[in-house]
Amino acid sequence: MQPHKSFANISDCRDLIQCAFSLNDFEIEVYKSAAVHGPIRADDLADRMGRDRSTVYRALQRLLTCGMVYRETRSLDKGGYYHVYMGIDRAELRMKLESCVKDWTQRMRDALDRFDEQM
Repeated sequence: MQPHKSFANISDCRDLIQCAFSLNDFEIEVYKSAAVHGPIRADDLADRMGRDRSTVYRALQRLLTCGMVYRETRSLDKGGYYHVYMGIDRAELRMKLESCVKDWTQRMRDALDRFDEQM
């Protein structure tokens, strides 16, 4: 898996997502699959992607942390429960990215304002 991108290497939206949320290529693929096929269980998503369940589950946990997927708990008729995952829609992802860019820009401006006193 390729490490996440730095702001110096951003050339497209995928790079922007990777940089903003510190994700790798596989985690982006898991998001896209969950957005298309969700709500879906981690096991079923792993089968669709041809990957190990634990690998997909770890990616889903990273995506949950950064708010790119949601998880719902569903009850089984005979007792117990399971989780299903779904990716946020593109409009919501775009809003999150716009917020990240705005915050980053403000932090860079603040750092530049302190340039003379720190250098």
